[in-house]
Amino acid sequence: MNAVSSGRPSPDYDVLVVGAGPAGAAAAYWLAKRGRRFDPKTSGRRLFVAISHPLGPLIAMRLRERLIDAAPKVEVSFSTRSRPIELAWPEHPDFPSCGYVVRRRELDQMVAERTVEAGATVWQGAEAAAPVVDDGLLTGAMVRRADTGTTEAVRARYVIVADGANSRFGRALGTVRDRTYPLGMAIRGYFESPHHDEPWIESHLDIRDRDGNHLPGYGWIFPVGDGTVNVGVGLLSTFAGWNGA
Repeated sequence: MNAVSSGRPSPDYDVLVVGAGPAGAAAAYWLAKRGRRFDPKTSGRRLFVAISHPLGPLIAMRLRERLIDAAPKVEVSFSTRSRPIELAWPEHPDFPSCGYVVRRRELDQMVAERTVEAGATVWQGAEAAAPVVDDGLLTGAMVRRADTGTTEAVRARYVIVADGANSRFGRALGTVRDRTYPLGMAIRGYFESPHHDEPWIESHLDIRDRDGNHLPGYGWIFPVGDGTVNVGVGLLSTFAGWNGA
């Protein structure tokens, strides 16, 4: 992905968002609520990660009713080799004292629908192929559109880059990961289970390698509520051989 340089014509939109996940779509939602013409772009990704997002931004977007209908309500359960610990969700004056588990694809759809209702335009299946840079200033993106089969320059007064931590668009602009910080990696899968609607997120903190050494990470079991549970483990790259553990 390389930046495309050209003159500086008038912008097509006030704001262009690259990425329409929870972060990009939430930015689109609030800007659209304030009257900005708006176009979040999505790469048509297909993520199937069961997650429990902090509810504050989602509740503010009036998504609680959708979450109640679509996802099991959960508390938090921790376990170590010594003993299990069950914790109630903390009380908050504005937000509910519980969490919800929802597949990433379903959460993205909920947030995108609310964004459209707020007045934004979402181009499904579009990809921001390259930044458009005019006189050293980021002014838009070259967008490949699945619905038309074309690639076109889309310009905006402001561009929000929200296509993830490993942003291809951001790298094309010169951003790089600070390798002094640890890298986190995880693997997960879905399994049919009679415990799919249990009211607990289980986190297992006592992770060891095949030799019995403690590892910096944790395992989890998330009830998805659709007949399956999400089971996975995540590790930090703070020990030798971490990617082969």
